[in-house]
Amino acid sequence: MAAPNGHVRQKPVAVTLLLAEPAAVVTDTEAETAAKLFKALSDPVRIRLVSLIRHSPGGEACFCDLAEDFDMPQPSLSHHLRVLVTAGILTRERRGTWSWYSLVPEPLGSLGSLLREGGPLADRPAALSDEERNKRC
Repeated sequence: MAAPNGHVRQKPVAVTLLLAEPAAVVTDTEAETAAKLFKALSDPVRIRLVSLIRHSPGGEACFCDLAEDFDMPQPSLSHHLRVLVTAGILTRERRGTWSWYSLVPEPLGSLGSLLREGGPLADRPAALSDEERNKRC
């Protein structure tokens, strides 16, 4: 439809705005680091290992004590512990013939900050009406 001055009127177009604060958006580096940590923790045995070590006296546990809690061959348990050490979630210290493991708090703290209420992965997006949702794409 043409306006009286000869210009064509255009229908208004919906615009979607990013409502997150720039600091709340995860950077590429943060995403890569978090993905590596999530991958290392993506096995129930590893989750249990982290929990057992965290709640062990003095915050450390010997391989021999951990082996008693798992019905699996020693190489399999060693593999799970190695994945957690490689990811930086655990540290390993040799004492004689045994390895002692302790938790490194910073990696889990960084995941916690991403997942906490109000964090970039747990913050609730602004609510859209059905009409606004249908116009987005």
